[in-house]
Amino acid sequence: MLHRLVKPTDTIYLYVLCIKEWQQFEEAVQSDYVPGFGKKISSLLDRCLSEYDMEAIYFDEGVRTSKRHQLESKLLQLVNPAYQSLLGHLRTRTLEAFKESFDKAVEKEGFAVAARDSTQIFLEKFDKGSEDATIQQVNWDPSKVKDKLKRDIEAHVVSVRATKLSELCATYEGKLTKALAEPVEALLDSASEDTWPAIRKLLQRETTAAVSGLESAISTFELDEATEKELLLRLENHGRSVVESKAREEAARILIRMKDRFSTLFSRDADSMPRVWTGKEDIKAITKTARSASMKLLSTMAAIRLEEDGDNIDTTLSLALVDAARPGTTDRSIQSLDPLASSSWERVPEERTLISPVQCKSLWRQFKAETEYTVTQAIAAQGSKQEEQQLAASSMGARCDGCPWFQ
Repeated sequence: MLHRLVKPTDTIYLYVLCIKEWQQFEEAVQSDYVPGFGKKISSLLDRCLSEYDMEAIYFDEGVRTSKRHQLESKLLQLVNPAYQSLLGHLRTRTLEAFKESFDKAVEKEGFAVAARDSTQIFLEKFDKGSEDATIQQVNWDPSKVKDKLKRDIEAHVVSVRATKLSELCATYEGKLTKALAEPVEALLDSASEDTWPAIRKLLQRETTAAVSGLESAISTFELDEATEKELLLRLENHGRSVVESKAREEAARILIRMKDRFSTLFSRDADSMPRVWTGKEDIKAITKTARSASMKLLSTMAAIRLEEDGDNIDTTLSLALVDAARPGTTDRSIQSLDPLASSSWERVPEERTLISPVQCKSLWRQFKAETEYTVTQAIAAQGSKQEEQQLAASSMGARCDGCPWFQ
């Protein structure tokens, strides 16, 4: 029995026929996802292979089977790039839809819940889309594309989380800065023994409120304990840095502040009225009071005192700048040993030092030199007033020497 042999042109002819029908699908797949792709391509392949089977029904079985495999292989090679492109479109569409839906869900459900639920929903949508693209004649695995989608979703979630956490931290840092900056500046300007205790109390109160607010705000992110602690600690440190920064700013203007304080106390009385040097004022006592207040300001600004560990800066400055200047001082330790001949304070770490002892000494010398003129002017004004009073009294006495009631 003679068997009809299959010629190569038989499979090529059918292959060309399939290509013509395939081109319609290919153009659509190039630009976007095509619903029903799997069924349509499966049907096309079935039709092409069925036509081959009908044409080759009387061919030698071995040759027929071999040629059929060749035809099927060529057709699948033709379709595979489009299938991969289709999955790429499906991944892109799913990712974009996830992003849009996720952003809305975060506002309603909270970050962590929205991330979990949205991820699951859109991975399932990808599964349905890839199932719709499945071609019956071949078992192509879409898992690599799905894994890529999953990584893209996770990367987007991480990016959004970082952005939102950064925004939240910036918001609460801004609130804490606003709550601390002006009050701290006012407290430093007042410069009393209660200044740093008041600053510590203010810092603790405002930091506690800010940390509590941030902790509540980030609870929906379900962060791990270490990350949450890091964010809260960063906010606490920000509060300290605001105080320290403000203290350094004020320390840089300390000489101006000291002169302003001296001028205010020296030139105005207890009722904040301008002094009139009538000759009765104790200029020496007024000068001492004004200088002591200026020294208190210098002492307050010499170091950052956010810890309650105490220091002897105020005592040291008092001994070196006030007591040592008294004419009657006989303490040899004060006269022979200069406590300000140092670059550091006792019990004060370098990082908390704003003005070193030797800088305090230099500032005080400059302060006295620049305020001495004010004192000299007051003494001169008082002297002139006393002379006027004496002349007036003498003149009055001379005029009254010839008066009958003075006889």
